[in-house]
Amino acid sequence: MEEYVIKPAVSPTIRQDRFCKIVREKHECSYGVKGADIIQANCIRIFNSLMKQLQTNMNHNSLLVGKVQSGKTSNLELLTALAFDNGYNFLIILGGYDKDLVGQTTSRYGETFETKGGEDGLISDAPVLFTTNDKHDESKSYYISDLNIEFVQECVESGRPIIVSCLKRIKAMQLVNKLVRKVSQEVALIPFIIDDEGDQASLNTKKKSASPTYAEIQKMKKILGNPLYLSVTATPQANIFQSIFSDLIPASIHLIHPGSGYDGATVFHLAENRIIEPICNDDASDTCAGNLTKSLKEALNYFVISSALKGLAADSPKGSFSDMIIHSSKEVFLHQKLFNAVYNYIDQIKQSVENKDDSYQTYLSEFKAVFETYVDEDYKNKYPFDTRIVPVLPKVLKTTGAILHNGPGKKNKTASTNFFHRIYIGADLLQRGLTFKNLITTFFVRWASSGGNMDTNLQRARWFGYRERYIALCKMFTTSDIAKEYTYLADIEDDLWEQFVDVEEGKRGIQDIIISSEETRQKPTSKNKAKYKEVRFKNRWVKQRYIVTDETAITNNNSLINDIIKDHQWNRITTGSRINETTGQCSILKGPQLVLLIDSIISAFDMEPFEKKALKDLIGQEDIPVILMWKDGDPKRYRSLYRDQPDRIKALQQGANTTVEEKKTYEGDSKVIVNSEKINIQIYNISPGFTKDERTNQDQYMFAVYIPKGKTYFVKEYEEH
Repeated sequence: MEEYVIKPAVSPTIRQDRFCKIVREKHECSYGVKGADIIQANCIRIFNSLMKQLQTNMNHNSLLVGKVQSGKTSNLELLTALAFDNGYNFLIILGGYDKDLVGQTTSRYGETFETKGGEDGLISDAPVLFTTNDKHDESKSYYISDLNIEFVQECVESGRPIIVSCLKRIKAMQLVNKLVRKVSQEVALIPFIIDDEGDQASLNTKKKSASPTYAEIQKMKKILGNPLYLSVTATPQANIFQSIFSDLIPASIHLIHPGSGYDGATVFHLAENRIIEPICNDDASDTCAGNLTKSLKEALNYFVISSALKGLAADSPKGSFSDMIIHSSKEVFLHQKLFNAVYNYIDQIKQSVENKDDSYQTYLSEFKAVFETYVDEDYKNKYPFDTRIVPVLPKVLKTTGAILHNGPGKKNKTASTNFFHRIYIGADLLQRGLTFKNLITTFFVRWASSGGNMDTNLQRARWFGYRERYIALCKMFTTSDIAKEYTYLADIEDDLWEQFVDVEEGKRGIQDIIISSEETRQKPTSKNKAKYKEVRFKNRWVKQRYIVTDETAITNNNSLINDIIKDHQWNRITTGSRINETTGQCSILKGPQLVLLIDSIISAFDMEPFEKKALKDLIGQEDIPVILMWKDGDPKRYRSLYRDQPDRIKALQQGANTTVEEKKTYEGDSKVIVNSEKINIQIYNISPGFTKDERTNQDQYMFAVYIPKGKTYFVKEYEEH
């Protein structure tokens, strides 16, 4: 008998009925009206586009891309509600490769859609939730073996949608496919699939055959009659580079935008801030060997201090919670060794502070030194160490505990509820999907010697998230090399996101996406699940990364730019501002004059990443917008340098003035473009230094060049390895 699967009838108007109302009310409670509005607008836009895709394209696959730790599940909930309100009645969620993550997804959907299990589920009108987890909440869900034709038929006839939460493991998927095949032959299912973390395990990793998980997804799609298949991830490198013969290759890409207050790669690794605290390579190596080093002690002391500050600032029990993660190696026995060292260190301080023994003043001095070195000035002024911090230290320390997240002491995870302030140690604590809602301190020193893969390294960034309320307390202790790699990743993610915007708007095809790798040794993703070539791609924004250090060259270059400024009329511009505020001053320069200027500038345009000859050829005879990146008054901008590369600035362009959407007035330097169809040149007046108080006295003009789409000379293809 043929499978009884039908397509939904597409309404000219998307309905938002019962299920949307349920989800909307919960989102308003969690994110406020404005936050719920943003999610709703985004999901309606995506759903409308997906419905059009179903009618015009035989490929029903779509890739949904969010940001790491940005709350993609909220959008998936509302997309599910929209689907249920518009005729869909059967959802399979491939909820992850790990039982904990599938359990998390099952619980979240059960709470959101108010599902019932057991006898209550038989008489409820809520959706019915099945799961492949044998350990599940029986009051909200059923085990997958309870899925039978009669139950499903009754649910479909009474308008109760069915949700199946499936572990992305072979046995679980085979069981689901077997049952769904039987049911689909008798019941009118209108199905869709959500593949959460769709770049993990789902994609084919074999050259001449199908890898097991991929094969089961193929079967699932066939059984369900080519349903809508939504692959969801924050790291889509593998999805966009998978083989053109893959049954999972997407026909469309849609962005799941972060909510208000999200702090991701551009905040932690591109913006000028005091979040990253460099540690020496020797300390990193010693920590990787399981030893308690000077840097780790300082990080632990900072965690205690910042936990106290977070509680004082919030003045509420909820504000008192805080997390720290330590990631140093993958060997389990080293986690145990480091856990023992951290546990003993914290215990010694607890005992000393409680008993005020001979070591008490020594510990207080160490805490005060950390307070003076690392704490933000505003917090220092508001909460002086002696009068505000010292009195609360005993309470903070008493409720601080170390937790071994994996290894022989994994049982320590169960003790986490006993601590307000939790120090997590272990490798799998940085797996995708695991969230630390109150993370303020990260000690991160493990990095693959080969450079690793971009998607894996980005997924390890558990420090990203909604941390706007206490971002000034957040610290990441890591090596300069690792910090640089995450700066590269932030730049790459930013460029990739802009390309996805072009795909959504129809300005670029998925096949045209290119991932930059100009400085990092990181690969986009594992070679066994994607097809890509080694390429060198200069971003549409090419930004000067190295300062000129020769005094004669600086004087010459500054003089040339000053002459240009004096000889031209500069007009106020507001691009990039949401409130019509001045963002720079622009003048149009003749191509030959600009080419002569570039030839006359010493060093700046000769350094990577500029390709001087190609840039001059592109400019040619064109009139080019040149933008002075300052308002009236002091034009200088401070930029910090890497201590181990004292001629390199961390980031020339800066991002938006806030991540809180309703408070955002400036969209960032990269949005200050006068004509997107032409080359634009930005000029910055930079005062470099290692800190704001430690300048190098090498103030100079620096440059960023915008290259519009279609200028392909920046792509250099190398032979495949």
